[in-house]
Amino acid sequence: MPLKVHRVGMIRPLKAVLVMAINKADIRVLVKRRLGLAIENETHDDLIGLYIDAVEEGIRNFIHDREVPDGLKQTWAAMAASALFTEQLAVLFPPPDPVEAFETQIGDTTVKPIKPVINTAPPGPSLAAIESVMFDYKSSLIAYRKMRW
Repeated sequence: MPLKVHRVGMIRPLKAVLVMAINKADIRVLVKRRLGLAIENETHDDLIGLYIDAVEEGIRNFIHDREVPDGLKQTWAAMAASALFTEQLAVLFPPPDPVEAFETQIGDTTVKPIKPVINTAPPGPSLAAIESVMFDYKSSLIAYRKMRW
């Protein structure tokens, strides 16, 4: 980069380096595409946003930087989609309503159907899911890791 010498003798670069922050709306669109959700459907945007923020924090802590580099845009979206799919599958893609069963009576024994128990994860990312995703994508993140003094 060409340098310019000022009267005082200070040397300054002619062009400033601009660091562009990744727009989280772009990450949300990429996550929705990876999961096969309709982009215009905003039903799960808050939940997706929680996972995007949690993965962003994990990435920033791992690479020791204030911003996620632009080169990790696809990795960030893949990590958030993976964590979402792992924990919130029943929320994102609810199972169809079960076929209603009827009471059955054989002799003096009556059998009543029970309602299925659906385990849903808490409405936010768990530390275990984020750590698992960080481990899975560690090889992609190492290239952007900075030394910490």
